[in-house]
Amino acid sequence: MDQNSTLYPSHVFTYEACPQEFLWCKGWSVIDLGRGPGRGKKLPKLRSKHDAVMGIAIQYAIERMYNDEFYRDPHYLRFRLVKLAEDEFLRQEMKPYNKIDYIEAQMSREEMLQIVRDGVLGYLTTMKHHRFLGPEYSKAEVNLIGWVNKRVSVGGRADVIIRRDDTGVTILDGKNTRHKMKYTNPDQLRWYAMCFKLAYRVLPDRLGFVWYRFPYGMETLDEEKDELVVEQGVEWVDFTGDDLRGLAQRAIEAREGMRKENFDPIPVPSHCKWCDFESVCEARQSQREANAAKRGPSKNNLEELSDSKGFVDLSL
Repeated sequence: MDQNSTLYPSHVFTYEACPQEFLWCKGWSVIDLGRGPGRGKKLPKLRSKHDAVMGIAIQYAIERMYNDEFYRDPHYLRFRLVKLAEDEFLRQEMKPYNKIDYIEAQMSREEMLQIVRDGVLGYLTTMKHHRFLGPEYSKAEVNLIGWVNKRVSVGGRADVIIRRDDTGVTILDGKNTRHKMKYTNPDQLRWYAMCFKLAYRVLPDRLGFVWYRFPYGMETLDEEKDELVVEQGVEWVDFTGDDLRGLAQRAIEAREGMRKENFDPIPVPSHCKWCDFESVCEARQSQREANAAKRGPSKNNLEELSDSKGFVDLSL
């Protein structure tokens, strides 16, 4: 990336959480991290991409349904979408960088494929109930590009955009997560709303996360209430004009920090555990050592101090 690149939500959110992670993931201008100027740092280890591959396969089938208007032939729709999703799963798993570790995933390949099939068919159920089809406009993987000011371009790729007379403009983002809203950032959808406003000069009417694993009508246990609930398949996200203006300001500030090459690390355990570079980040490793020292000797450390007879010698 460089100062003329369009900013997407992952760029800004990552930069805010840890500027160094942004630099190492995306690269910047003429900075050489070992792979050539402007390129990101080489990953120390490939993590399993099973969740990403499943999500991509589901979304690909949904994208084709909307953009190729397969929904106009409902008789073969279910079979066609399942086949598309299965083929895309195969294509994705063959890519070298899409490593799938079945031990880490704790499921078999067939179980993953079943999640993909269920995700596609579940979306159809949710789509039918909420009428996620628009006679005026129904498109998937829509690029939204706009300018916050003369120097900062922002963009987003919305999973689905629908326009209807009764519900107006709806922007959806599909999620294959096992934990609704736990690792989902509502500002992602608000970012899309900001880009839509900049591109078309009007606000969307609704923003929603669609849960592929929790389609409409599924009964699940609400652990907090200890009772069965009927899933709605979608979680609506509220937003205001102030929310969108706030995101625009965050984009401006992030871009300014990038231009000044402020790429200092911000080690935060809850964030670092998801970072591909945690094991090679000096700031994070120093933080872990300092935290370990504050906690005192661990059980393993005590065992190292003991002698060969199995007791600790405290004599001076």
